Amino acid sequence: MKTVEDALHFLVPMDIDGSRDQSVHLMRCLASLLGDRIAKITLFHVMAGRYLSEHMANIDFRARNVISTSKFRELRQNYIDSRIRPILEAARDEIRQVDLSAEIEIVIEDGDPVDRIVERAGSEDVDALILQRSGLSRVSDMFVGSVTTGVLHREVHCSIYLTGSRLIEQGCQPRCCLVALDESEHSREALARAGRLVSGCPDVMERVILVHVLDLAECAPALAEGREVAGAADRLLDDAASFLASRGVDEGKIRKVAACGDPAEVLVDVADREKADVLFMGRRGRSAVKDLFMGSVSRKIIYRCPEPVIVLVSVD
Repeated sequence: MKTVEDALHFLVPMDIDGSRDQSVHLMRCLASLLGDRIAKITLFHVMAGRYLSEHMANIDFRARNVISTSKFRELRQNYIDSRIRPILEAARDEIRQVDLSAEIEIVIEDGDPVDRIVERAGSEDVDALILQRSGLSRVSDMFVGSVTTGVLHREVHCSIYLTGSRLIEQGCQPRCCLVALDESEHSREALARAGRLVSGCPDVMERVILVHVLDLAECAPALAEGREVAGAADRLLDDAASFLASRGVDEGKIRKVAACGDPAEVLVDVADREKADVLFMGRRGRSAVKDLFMGSVSRKIIYRCPEPVIVLVSVD
């Protein structure tokens, strides 16, 4: 498993038919903030057989060797050369406008987009995945579906960056970073990755907010009995603040928040109030069915916080 100190490899799926600017802009922002900490960027497009759509009437799919015919290969290569590669090369050139030594590769494959993205993200050398939000409403996204939603419902063991509008609007200068904390290994890794980003922009970062939400079911009895409930939270927050300070983050910029309540509600409220540019949190895998009927903190925050970049961190 990679650690936060390793050079990073970002995977950036791109859709040539829809809007892709957010993903490219976010990758460029991260490149400007992380610099030499990025070792490689992969711009990735999955064709899903769309190059056949104009020629369906001329192809007899009963033929046993249709996939291996020279005509098929010709159609595929023409589609890549005329439609796909120019867009990915333009994205590569835009990212290279940042002074970056990292390799930027272009990969084009056939298959189901969600399957191929998840498979490539699961490879050993991919550290982080950038996904663009679909722009669909919560209900539409749930029932119509999107590649981003499909990937989020799968088991992916790398950090996932979901695009947000505020960071781009501010010229890639993050002023407020929020980190959701609990006792999990996912949360500790999220804190480490937040520290890495914040240390790359010490002059523009105004505040780093550490938030720990105490379980309401445990808070209520303790409060009724007059017992202290913040002790464990204080220790967790103090340790997190010390960790960030050891990474060069100005202690005067670190704020600590402990609250009782629903984690999603508290985090959304703090993110809105503080105008967070980036929100880091651990991610535990759930199936789509469990997520639909049981709910999850990350799902609620994704739908209710469209402005910050949301970083979901998993640990192998």
